[in-house]
Parts: sequence; structure tokens; C-alpha cells
Amino acid sequence: MRTALLALHGYTMNGAGLRRLLLGLETRLSEHVELIFPDAPNVASAAAVARLEQRMQVPRGAPPHLEWWSASEDGRAYQGWDSSCAALRELLERHPGAGVLGFSQGAAVAAALAALGSHGRLPPLRFAVMVAGFTPRSAELAPLFAGAPLDVPSLHVWGTADPFAKHGLALAEKFSASSRELLTWAGGHKLPGGEAAAGLVDFVRRHAAGARNNPAGRSDK
Repeated sequence: MRTALLALHGYTMNGAGLRRLLLGLETRLSEHVELIFPDAPNVASAAAVARLEQRMQVPRGAPPHLEWWSASEDGRAYQGWDSSCAALRELLERHPGAGVLGFSQGAAVAAALAALGSHGRLPPLRFAVMVAGFTPRSAELAPLFAGAPLDVPSLHVWGTADPFAKHGLALAEKFSASSRELLTWAGGHKLPGGEAAAGLVDFVRRHAAGARNNPAGRSDK
């Protein structure tokens, strides 16, 4: 059975939009994993879409504009996370030993899934790839990152021109140094290209191969 890779879109995006952004990466990744592009179950408000468009200075993609959660002003409450977590739990139970690849808010979701799996509250992940991510801050999720670093094979990717790059590094430090890898590239807040994209594919290839060679679900690292 091929390893499933859940590809989690960013804030106000959707699964089809992330699939378009992956472009040639999907073909290369599909040689090693079964890609799944779920939609977040929550609809972002028109005001949230407009604010993000103004902040990032780029137009949003085609609707629907979805979110895994809507953060309170202080970041301590994530409205909509319960429904997102339930939907993702169903996918992880349907595809045991899955990996995740998340972009932006999707990367924070991938981190949350890794943490919940490590604490026995969700099926464990085989690996996690976090692109332009950040550490979840809600009162429910933040404590999961306060203890020992997470021993989940992880790849942390960010662009050096990304104004939020510091958050990617801070998230990487929540994962064990013995099982994490860092990958930077000269880009902004978007998915990587060039050598960085090749490095991402190689990470997925290695860990998907480990799944085939070790069907019991343990990492080969």
C-alpha cells in the first residue's frame, strides 16, 4: 500500500488551489506517495479574505476561501478547529501511517497533527513537511509544544525573503534535532521551487520508502 500524503492548504485557500500551486511537484511527489488534497471545513469571512489580500499584497485564489481555524485577536482561541480536527482524524484513520505536507496555516495544522499524534490523541504521522509554517498558539494546542521536542521526522521549509521566516525556525525548534531537517530557499511566503523543491521531494521519497520497507509503521531513522 502506498503512503498517503495529506496536502493541507493555507488560510483562505482550498485543496484545489494548493494542488495548482504545487504544479510540477505533484507529478514528482506522486511517484512516491498518494496525494490527498482535503478542503478545510470552515469558510473564511469576506473581511478576513480582504485583510489577508491587503497584508500580503497578492490576490486570493479562486473560491471557496476556507480556513482550518479563525484565531481570536490574542491567538489563544481557534474557532473552527474542532471541526477541522474531526475531519482530519477521519482521514488519518482511513490512511494509517500517513504523512502530511502543509503550507502556511496548513503547516501549523501539520504541526498540530504531529503533536496530537505524539501525545496519543490522534493516529501518529509517519512524517511532516511544513512550508512557511508557525507554531500553533491556542490554549488547546500550545501546551503540546511546551515539553520535550516532538520526535516525528520533519522537514521545515521557508524562504529567506518571507517576512514570517522567523516563525518557521521557531517551529522547527519544537521538533527533535535528531529527526528534523531544515531547508531554506531565496523566496517569499510561497511554495519553493528549484533545488529546494527537489529537496522536499527527496525527503518525502526517503520516508515513503521507509514506510514500504517497514510496514509496521516505525520510522527508519
